Amino acid sequence: MRLSALFLLTVFVFSNSVFSCDKTLKVGISQQWAPYVFTQNGELTGIDIDVVNLVLNEAGFCATYVVMPSSKRGFTELKHGKVDLLPAASYSTERDSFSFFSEPYRNEVMRLFWYPHGRLESLDLQGLLEHQQVILTNSGSYFGSDFTHLKEEPKYKELLVTVPSLRQRLAMLVAKRVDFFVDDELAGLYLIQKNNQQGIELHPYIVNNDSVHFMLSETTLLAEDRAAINSAIINNQQAITEIIARYVKH
Repeated sequence: MRLSALFLLTVFVFSNSVFSCDKTLKVGISQQWAPYVFTQNGELTGIDIDVVNLVLNEAGFCATYVVMPSSKRGFTELKHGKVDLLPAASYSTERDSFSFFSEPYRNEVMRLFWYPHGRLESLDLQGLLEHQQVILTNSGSYFGSDFTHLKEEPKYKELLVTVPSLRQRLAMLVAKRVDFFVDDELAGLYLIQKNNQQGIELHPYIVNNDSVHFMLSETTLLAEDRAAINSAIINNQQAITEIIARYVKH
C-alpha cells in the first residue's frame, strides 16, 4: 500500500455493532510494533487494536484507523481534530495541554532480558553496571528517571550501548556479545516466543513501569463521549487482560 500525498492511510475497521454505533471515531496509528500493532494478512491487528475495538464497541462507537508516518504527526492531527483518539500514550504535561487522557488500560513495563546468573539476580540496574555488565538499550524509549541519570554518568558510557532494533538486541544477546538488553516486557517476550528462543528470562529488577492511556481529542469528543470510553475501560479490565494473554505468555 502507498501512503497518500498527506502521508495518511485510512483503514476502515468496524465493530460488531456496526449498524448501532453512535458515531465513528478516527483512531491514529503512528507505528507498527508487535504485539501491540502489526499487519497480518493485510489487516491491522495486535493488543492495542483489539483493545481499541473492544472499548469503542462497548462505548457505542465504531473505529476508522488512520495510519501516520510518526507519533509527532499523530499529535498534530489530534491537536487539530483530524483524529479523535491515539492509543498507547504515556502521560506528560505537554501532551495533556492539548488532549484528555483516558483511564489507563494497560501498563508499559521496561524489563531486563538475560541468560540468568544467580549471583546477579538480586542487583538493581546500577548494581549490574558496577559489575561491568553490558546492557543494550533503544534510544527512542523512555526507561525512567533512574535510568536517565545512570546514562549520564561517564563511567557507564561504555556499558549502556544503544542498538536501534529489538531484533538486533535479541540477536546480540543470543550471540553472548552482551549481558542484557532492556525493552518493553511484552514486545521482548513476544519476539522471544515467536522465535522459540530458549533460556532467556526476565531479570527480577523492573527498570520502569508506566500506565498507558488513550489520548482523546479536546475538539471532537464531547464530555459524554469521553465518559463512555472511560467507563468501557474500567468495566473491561478482565477482558483486556485476556486480550494481552492471547498474544504473550508470561
